[in-house]
Amino acid sequence: MNNFIVDLHCHPAMKPYGRSFKESSSTGTNSSNPADITSIWHYDQPSLKDKLLNYVTGLTKFRQADLSSALYGSVKVMTASLYPLEKGFVKNRLGSGQLSDATLNLATGLGDERVDFLQKMPDYFSDLQNEYNFYRQLHDTTVTVDGKPVRYKLVRNYTQLEDVLQTADDAIPTIAIVLSIEGAHVFNCGLSPEQKPADRGEILKNIEHMKKQWEFPPFFITFAHHFYNELCGHARSLTGIMARVLDQSYKLDTGFTPLGVEIVKCLLSKKNGARVLIDVKHMSPVARREYYTMLDKEFDKDPVPIVVSHGAANGLKAYDNNYIAVRPTGVCMNPGSINFFDDELVRIARSGGIFGLQMDERRVGSKDALAQARGHVDRRKILYHRSKLIWNQLEHIAYILSAAGIYPWGLAAIGSDYDGIIDPLNGYWTHEDLQFMDDYLLKHAYNFMQGNGKNLSIGNNTDPEEIVSRVMNINAMEFFKRNF
Repeated sequence: MNNFIVDLHCHPAMKPYGRSFKESSSTGTNSSNPADITSIWHYDQPSLKDKLLNYVTGLTKFRQADLSSALYGSVKVMTASLYPLEKGFVKNRLGSGQLSDATLNLATGLGDERVDFLQKMPDYFSDLQNEYNFYRQLHDTTVTVDGKPVRYKLVRNYTQLEDVLQTADDAIPTIAIVLSIEGAHVFNCGLSPEQKPADRGEILKNIEHMKKQWEFPPFFITFAHHFYNELCGHARSLTGIMARVLDQSYKLDTGFTPLGVEIVKCLLSKKNGARVLIDVKHMSPVARREYYTMLDKEFDKDPVPIVVSHGAANGLKAYDNNYIAVRPTGVCMNPGSINFFDDELVRIARSGGIFGLQMDERRVGSKDALAQARGHVDRRKILYHRSKLIWNQLEHIAYILSAAGIYPWGLAAIGSDYDGIIDPLNGYWTHEDLQFMDDYLLKHAYNFMQGNGKNLSIGNNTDPEEIVSRVMNINAMEFFKRNF
């Protein structure tokens, strides 16, 4: 139905960059040979054993966002997130021995050498620079996949993005990559907040360097992440084995620090380089509310769209009014506070923002909804019922926005979080499988618009194909056009 897919949040370099640490001579090298595990093009589809491991443990060893999979799945535009892994992953309840290393490697697939490096790493920003350079190495470089030339191009604005899509020669399929960052710890804060607080001057210097010196600065930054960064509080994000091994409790669910407020203003400023938008995913609900208030007071004359690059609705009315107001869909949502409340969905839409839906089973459905999606063997049924988890999100957003007088189909997009240490929807394991999502979403959209969709006060006549096209590419592309 769509000629391409847009993914607002994924990590195609995380595994190949991590694997490049195996040999000191190749550390940080993005191989142009797709057969090499250090190549961003390396194709590593899940085996039956990989799928069983994921099904039993929720751990994902295989690659999900390599560029070959993206090519096969028609993902032509992606926002690739730079992410130096936080120290909290290597300072865990298992200590720093072989058991700790093995557990982290099992969960991330980064390789023992990368884990060892992270344990000793004193500087997040230098690691950020190295990952940025990893992408730069093969920018606009032709490589060979299946005997055919392919390439990717980094882009710094919508004009360049549109140019890639309009002028890319059919003989050389091209993926357009927009950069983002996950976690403001990358500016060198949160390394050891209890023993050695961050240096304000160093943080500001690093931001200035990124905004002025990078040829391809990030479009947005996910401000918080898994652990406290001395800027704002984070939401609980880890589950299963990772939650038992790692401790997220320090400053969990707190608000902004004065330094954090200053850094937000610095990133949003247009006086020191291009504006870097703030992605509110991973912020605590308290911090999110404080950020919305900040926008009202500080940026009322220069509106800032709110970004959720990879999120889900939680089905609850509001943080301080914690009940399910829209029952048909609200009961199908995961009520965790890392997910977004109904009043936030309205706020994000009214800001002209974007909401990327992540392909993570731990986030997109309640226990009952997940139970209903399981138990199928036939591939078509698996794809149908797992896509229903995403459709539930879309339907819930539609109910909330329509009731608020907002067009209900203009907010949501895809923000898979592939290769971001997630538990992917079974059947939709990688970017290659994402091409099947729109066909199954179309079935759900058609059924809804033939029934309850007619009761929406706005958007009740939208064609099902338009609804799905908006999710798979139109909404994201319109957001890029307005803001990038």
